[in-house]
Amino acid sequence: MPGNLMLLNAFTWSQAKDNGAGSLEAPNGNIAGPQNFYDLEADYAISGYNQPLNNTTSFVWDLPFGRDRKWMNDAHAVLDAFVGGWTFSGINTMTSGAPVTLTYTPAASFSVSGITQEFRGANNYRPNVIGDPYGNTSSITEYFSKTNVVIPTDPSQVFGNAERNSVSGPWFWQLDFVASKNFMLPIGPRTSVQIRIEAFNLLNRTNFTAPNGNRSAAGFGTITSTYDARQIQLGAKVTF
Repeated sequence: MPGNLMLLNAFTWSQAKDNGAGSLEAPNGNIAGPQNFYDLEADYAISGYNQPLNNTTSFVWDLPFGRDRKWMNDAHAVLDAFVGGWTFSGINTMTSGAPVTLTYTPAASFSVSGITQEFRGANNYRPNVIGDPYGNTSSITEYFSKTNVVIPTDPSQVFGNAERNSVSGPWFWQLDFVASKNFMLPIGPRTSVQIRIEAFNLLNRTNFTAPNGNRSAAGFGTITSTYDARQIQLGAKVTF
């Protein structure tokens, strides 16, 4: 683009479906075992890796200030050292929240031979959803509805109607940023040093991880952790 600015945006709208998580993976309530060994079709649903909306914007901008640039081309060396020759670059990432499979931990009386078929050590017991499964999505303690997500009470009907990954956690947004500048060093014709100031999650936005989806847990619908806060680092690279 004009003005030494490069801008690239990539938007993806997609859907991923499968019938189980990886054997050694259990993201947010997903496990390798199905809910009902004799009804495998009931496990074909949204994948634990589904990310329907993903927008990524990247940019590189050579600021037009300093020696050999549009403005301040005749700036004093000291001023140019501080202001001129900088390049800003970054990546802005915005994605849908992580999928969550609603589960529950059955009572011992529910694990009856012939009713629940153990597969790879455990079934993926899912509760019944009788209304909107979301509670107050602005809350970190009531994200899911305890009223509309209920545990089966009939030992002969232990498999609920909740589908795999039928809900998701809060959306994710993060801006990573780099400011860099090259200096020529007076120790050789091609010797230079690059200074880099890097910031991950520059805006220090609080990105919450997925809520607890186990209806049997006291913390059902509770968010207990976040992704990394802002991190800043300074680096230098010398080129001969």
